[in-house]
Order: sequence, then C-alpha cells, then structure tokens
Amino acid sequence: MKYRKQGLAILAVLILLVIGFFWFGFGGEKTYHGTDALMAKAREVIPISDADTAEMTYAGLCAKDNKALIWFISGNEYQAHYYLPMECTVVGENEYTYEHAHKPLERGLDIAVLPWQRGYAFLVNNPNCRTIKIIDEGETILEEIKPDSCPYVFYYDQVPSEYYFLDSQGNEIR
Repeated sequence: MKYRKQGLAILAVLILLVIGFFWFGFGGEKTYHGTDALMAKAREVIPISDADTAEMTYAGLCAKDNKALIWFISGNEYQAHYYLPMECTVVGENEYTYEHAHKPLERGLDIAVLPWQRGYAFLVNNPNCRTIKIIDEGETILEEIKPDSCPYVFYYDQVPSEYYFLDSQGNEIR
C-alpha cells in the first residue's frame, strides 16, 4: 500500500511535468508571430520609464543565417528616441523566438550602429542621410538611401575599417 501511494505521487508529478512541458512550449521559448507581437516584447525589454505608453515603431530587420536583428524605435518628433535592436531566432516565415536585446552605439543624430554576427548593423533614422560610406581593406562601398526610406536598416557582413554617414551633398553627418 505504501509503495502504491508513492507510485501514484510520482506518476502525478510526471504528468504535471509533461503538461507543463507542452503548455509552455517545449522549454518555455515563446514564438512571436509578426512585428506586432515582437513590439509587445520590445515594450517589456526596452529600458525606458514610459515603455507601456511611449510611441514605438518597427524600423526593419537584418538577417544572417537563422538569426534576425529586429529594430524598434521609441519616441516621436517631440521626444528623444531610443533604438532597440532585438536578436531573435527565425523559426518560420515571420515567426521568431526572442534571444536578447542589444544596446547600440549612437552615431550622430538619429543613427545607430551595432557590431553583430561578425559584421555591422546600421539603423539610419535621419532623413538627411543619403549614403553610408564604408571603407574596408582599401575598398569603398556606398550604400545609397532613398529619400522616402527612413528609417533605413542595413547589414554589412564584415567589420569595416571605417564608416561615415553622408548627406545629399556628400558631407559627413555628425
């Protein structure tokens, strides 16, 4: 009788573990479907005081292999912006699991840069920026930005020697 009660207790615990395993998605990794669901996650992890009510927009994404760097911008034209790149694993078409958030380097007015996946990810939210000039091992790459494509997200798959953000006249934006 004593062993039967212990066996039932162990069986009950195992059943609860199996239910929990399936209920919480095989180890707890939640799948986010689309940018709206990811924006809700961004509100949870963005380090600003008014994250629940601040205006937030999806800026774009960079992808390499099965990883994506998904950029969000908080604030509006009357508020300071915070740039939030979130690293996710791509698990399906427009489906992601959240890995972690990064803190990008801000370069000039409304421009953010992040070393990522052995390269550099760029977010340009400055409508005056028309070109990202990348100098790498003596080679110059010019990434043109169309006037109506702000915010603009770009990934360069190497670590550049130098990079500059230029306006329509070729002047550096600082």
